[in-house]
Amino acid sequence: MSVFLKPLELALNKALDQDLETKAKLNQFEQRSIAINIKDLNQLITMTVIDLQIQLPANTDKVADLTITGNAMTLAKLGSDPDSLFSAEIDINGDVQFAKQLRDLLDGFDFDWEAQLAKVTGDTLAYPIAHGIRQFTGWVKNTHQSMQQNTAEYLREEARLLPDKSQTNEYMADIDTLRADLDRLEARIDRLSPK
Repeated sequence: MSVFLKPLELALNKALDQDLETKAKLNQFEQRSIAINIKDLNQLITMTVIDLQIQLPANTDKVADLTITGNAMTLAKLGSDPDSLFSAEIDINGDVQFAKQLRDLLDGFDFDWEAQLAKVTGDTLAYPIAHGIRQFTGWVKNTHQSMQQNTAEYLREEARLLPDKSQTNEYMADIDTLRADLDRLEARIDRLSPK
């Protein structure tokens, strides 16, 4: 993984150079570090901000100010959905205020990757490539959602391993009734017990 750190570091700093407003906000992260633990790849990447530049040291003994743990796909979503930083799929350890600042930084980050692509491929090719990438990511997202729905439906309807909504509501209503009955029984016992 360490051979990929330098190109990744260069790409991140190049992206920040294109969004000077976001780059200026990096001063609040100066000399602070974030450890990104990619669970499904069993990799830990430490990110440190020095002189408004992101540095990805290959190995560091310094304890990170903030550790973010999640699967690769979940962590990749942070660029397009910064609020997912505080989702159940991501574990955060360390300075929570720092995590909020990071979310705000990601939320304001506006990288025009299509314009950067146009510099390499030219305007004529950039649009169809970008359109194809957008269609592919939309397809992946829809396929993922469809798979989740189909799996849940199968587990409820076919395998009968999960309750459906009406069964869950009925169960919760039974619990509420039982709780009310128990409260009435406790009150009756209190009245009947000698003081």
